[in-house]
Amino acid sequence: MVYGEIFENKELRKKALREEIGIEEEEEVPERIVVTPLPLITLFPKDFEENLKKLGISIRKLEPKDMLLKPFGGNLLLEKGKNKGLIAFIGRGLIEFTDRLRLLISLENIKDLLFTGLAGSLSEEIITGDINIPKYLIPFENVSSFYANPSVATPKADEDIWKEVYDYATKTKVKVHSGLHATVMFFYSETIEFLNYLKNVGVSTIDMELSAFYTISNLYNKRAVGVLRITDMPLIEHYFSEMFAELAKKKREDSVASIFEIVLKFFKMI
Repeated sequence: MVYGEIFENKELRKKALREEIGIEEEEEVPERIVVTPLPLITLFPKDFEENLKKLGISIRKLEPKDMLLKPFGGNLLLEKGKNKGLIAFIGRGLIEFTDRLRLLISLENIKDLLFTGLAGSLSEEIITGDINIPKYLIPFENVSSFYANPSVATPKADEDIWKEVYDYATKTKVKVHSGLHATVMFFYSETIEFLNYLKNVGVSTIDMELSAFYTISNLYNKRAVGVLRITDMPLIEHYFSEMFAELAKKKREDSVASIFEIVLKFFKMI
């Protein structure tokens, strides 16, 4: 099989969707989807399935056939009334994530996308447990540019969908920002010198996927926005104490719950 032919051959695309996402038919994919490089058990609160049922949201589990994806627990197709939403774990790391993103995003049904993942903060103003929803970012990766010339598809959020999601986020328990963001390719490319350079040019947060998400979404004329949960501050050392550990745990719980709330509001289910 020549994998790149899935974008021209409907039967090959159908097979790839079944293998990689767990979807049997393209028509099943709703207009709004959430993509993430995190397994859903990491992305959401531990009791999230029970909470979905309490809210009257029906859950359909999608099981990818790919042996590398199976251990991560699959994806979810949610439905409440006339509203539907797909939540898809599409791989860890920039290359794997971008390939599966292209597979999904090439479907005509999809109009709006929300990315949610983790980020590190370079700013003293954005701390662990906060959320950053960047409009603009600097790509320090060339994976997305393999598919899209930067002059054709720039890595930025759609203004309307950004306003909508930012409004949802400000009504949660956590502090929300919209700082300049940068995507890097590898963990081990993050030296103190490089991170200080990013900080000095105004970058607030960093991750490993968001620029590809924005670029590929814009290439396919989809509306997209990214929501980042801050999990560390690599330029700032924290001295361990039980009080700090307890505070960090509470902030993590609040930020995870906030992401869950934002996703359901994005799907118009709460």
